[in-house]
Order: sequence, then C-alpha cells, then structure tokens
Amino acid sequence: MTHQQAPAVKRIIIVGLGPGAWEDVTIAAQQLILASNNMIFRTLRHPTVDALRTLRPDLSLVSFDELYEQAEDWESLYVQMAHRLLDMAQRPDTLDQSAQSTDLIYAVPGHPLVGETSVRILQKLALDRGVTTQIVAGLSFIEPICEALALDPIEQGLQIIDATELAGLAPQQVAGILTTRHPIIVTQVFNRRMASAAKLALLEVYPADTEVILIRAAGLPEEATQTQLLSTIDHGEFPDHLTSLYVPAIPERSLRIARTPEALRVVIARLRAPDGCPWDREQTHRSLLPYVLEEAAEVADAIEEFADDPEHLAEELGDLLLQVYLHAEIAQMEEAFSLGDVIESITRKLIRRHPHVFGDVTVDGAEQVVRNWEEIKRTERTSASPASPTFESRLKSTPRHMAALAAAHQMQRRAVKAGFDWPTIDDWLAKAAEEIAEVQAAQTQAERVDELGDLLFTVVALARRLEIDAEVALRGANEKFRRRFVLMEQLALTQGANFEELDRDAQVALWQAAKAADNAV
Repeated sequence: MTHQQAPAVKRIIIVGLGPGAWEDVTIAAQQLILASNNMIFRTLRHPTVDALRTLRPDLSLVSFDELYEQAEDWESLYVQMAHRLLDMAQRPDTLDQSAQSTDLIYAVPGHPLVGETSVRILQKLALDRGVTTQIVAGLSFIEPICEALALDPIEQGLQIIDATELAGLAPQQVAGILTTRHPIIVTQVFNRRMASAAKLALLEVYPADTEVILIRAAGLPEEATQTQLLSTIDHGEFPDHLTSLYVPAIPERSLRIARTPEALRVVIARLRAPDGCPWDREQTHRSLLPYVLEEAAEVADAIEEFADDPEHLAEELGDLLLQVYLHAEIAQMEEAFSLGDVIESITRKLIRRHPHVFGDVTVDGAEQVVRNWEEIKRTERTSASPASPTFESRLKSTPRHMAALAAAHQMQRRAVKAGFDWPTIDDWLAKAAEEIAEVQAAQTQAERVDELGDLLFTVVALARRLEIDAEVALRGANEKFRRRFVLMEQLALTQGANFEELDRDAQVALWQAAKAADNAV
C-alpha cells in the first residue's frame, strides 16, 4: 500500500477571541471555532477558552503557552510561533485529516490586528512561504480598556505596544518609538518577569514616580484597575494574561520631568513662542555662536573628568544638545529647515559613509575605514555639482571657529597629504628659530601679532612632526600651570601672606616650592 502524504493546509485562518467573554466573540468566529478540529491558540489563559472547554469537551486544546516560559529573547518569541504555525500548515501530518476543513485555525485574544505582534509576523512570513492567511475579526481589548478608563483613543492619540515588543527594544530605541505626549497601553503584561522588562524600558522615558494603571480583565465581571507608581509595577502579587498597563501622557507643564527628545523640542518651542522667554526669542544663529563654542569646550572638559564625575558629562552634553535644538527651532521659524532635516542629514551621512556596516563593503581595520571615509567625502563633493565642477580646496572643511591650534594641526595634516612639508624635524626647528627672530625684530603691534602667529603655527608644525597634538600638549601645560599656581596661592595663605603683595623674589620662591610639591605627587 502506498503511503500518501497529508495534503498541505489551504490557509491559516486567524480568529479573534475578543476581550474575554464568549458572548463577545463574533458569530463568524464562533462558527469556525465550534466546527474546527485543527486549531491552535496563542494562549489558553483566556476566559473564552474556559467557555470552549464546556462547549467542545472533545477538542484537543493546543497552545504556545510553554514558549512564554522558555523564551529568553523577546524579539524571537513571536517569530518562533509563526514558524511553527507555518510548519504545521505545510507539513500537517499531525493534524486531523478527517475534519471537513483543511484550514488551520490560529486563535488569538482580542482582534487579530490590534496589538497582536504574532499575527503581524505570521502574515509577513506566510507571504514569504506562499501560505494564504485570512482574518476573522473580533472585538479588541482596546474598547473595554477605553471604557474602563473613560478614554477616547483617537482624541488622545493613544499608543499601543505589546509588552514583549517593548521589552525587546534597546534603551536608545525606546525614546524613538514612544512619546510621552500621548498615553500608552502596554499589552500582554502577563507575569512579573514581563512587568519588570516593560518597566525598565519605560523608565528610559518616564520618571520612576509616574502614576500608571494596571487593568485586569477589562470588560469582564471581574474587571479591576490598580493605580501605582511605574517603579513598583513588578512588586507584590501579579495578575495574569488579561492584564494591560496604562501610562498617561505627561502634560506640557510637567515636561521638565520627561526623558524624550520630543520633550526637549516642545520646551524649546515654548521658549521661542510669542509668550515665551524674551531672551530666547531674541536669539539668532549668530548670537548663539559663542555659546556653541563654549558648550563644546565644556563637553571636552567633562570628557576629561568623566572617570571622576560621569554625571557632569551628561549635564554638559545636554547643554550642547540645547544649542542644536535652539538652532533648529530658529531655522524652522524662518522656514529654512527643521529638526527633522538635521536628523535626516546626519543619519543619511552616517549610513552613506559606513558602507562596511550598511552595505557590502569589506574593511580590514580602522585605518581603512578612515581612508574610505575620506574617499566618500571627495566623491560627495564631486557629485554635488557634476555638470560644472569647481575648484575646492583641501582646507575648505577646516572650520574657521575651530580652536586655533587644532585648526592649524588639521590644515597642516591636509597640506602634508598633498606633499607640502619640510622634510625633517631639524628644518622645522630652524624655521622656529627664524620665526622667533622675526618676532624680536617686529616694530609695530600689527607686526608682532603677525609674526607671533607665524611662530605659533610653526610650533604646531614642529609638534606634528614629533607626533604630538599641540592642542593636547598646551592643555596639559595649562593644567600644570593651574595646579602649580593654586599651590602657590595656598602656600602664601599658610604663611599668612597676601600673594598679590609679595615681591618678585618671594613669588619665585613660592613657584619653586609649588613645582617641587607638584612633581612629588
């Protein structure tokens, strides 16, 4: 007798079980569920399943409940479910072939297209594997939750996210997906572990003392709500698969406690509004220029102090970010560009200049990455005006407001790449001696300024040939002077002397003592 392989399932019908009560299941869904022998539930922890046990005591109830307890990676949980369903559809040897229909029923709580990540993934993978899917609607869990909270989801811009999806987000992704200006419902908060994972994600954008509401069994007789702090939602006795979490919007007056980029944008817009801050409203791109330079310098200081005070760096980065948002808001009011243009520009540039990450280019180390980066930049400049190429200096991209020593170092490096350099260190030492003599010979203040600038430029070149960053070297000298001068002041104070009233010899003696103390550390 020849063995005949079971025919493949015609389609997967995805049925919505409604929010909980059997009476809330649509007639079309009820008919399918009561007639089918080939059915798998995403979870059996749902009141509709209890009713079905009574109505169909003969039905073998199969579900994916064990996957929830075994899953270590939330991102792959629903992918695993979808692949199992498709495997059953294409290799249905274990299904009941005596059933009138060869359709496979996949039953999910609520409406299949509302907050059901597994359905979204299943539909995509089914299309890739050539399996047909069909949706049989159901009342979603959103309606009874909105009724319980007196919430209009459209008017208030309700956001909905599955707790497993939320838990799978990297910290830096949360602020890009959620906005604190609109309320959120987090579904599938089915155990303490999931509540904890969702809490950690939400704390990336919400303060720990945000009041949230846990809603259990919405629309059922046992419906219950509990208000508590976000930081405590994984404490105490936890509910079940019928539990969702409601996080209210943070009102504009409380945006100071929000942690999202959008909150900062709203605050800046408020400051620049007609009834906002008079000082902020007066600012222009040019008037803010000194603050951009100052904040960048303070970030650099904070980076050097990071090991001792990491929070200081976070504060200074915030001050620098404020400048970015202010300039973007000013430009938007002038209809020049918006914050979105700023973000799109740098995002496109990063992707374009990292083909080894976002494309198919292979690199063998950081040095090749730098070479590729420079080549891509040159290509970008050429393609910007292909019809009428114009001259563009190698030094064009050195900012005029860059720190002078750093700018000199950068321009010299680019000139050297073109072959413009003295051949030896001795040549640069001779050049430095020549510049010193020219400073000494200068007769007017303008000549002194000019010749001293040449001397400083030559010193930077000498540092470059010695493989020393002149900016770093000078900052080190500045810091050394700062330490020793403070020691001088302290020594004078311990001696009962007023430093400013000491004569030259006394100050020199204190300097020598300060040097000795500093060197001994």
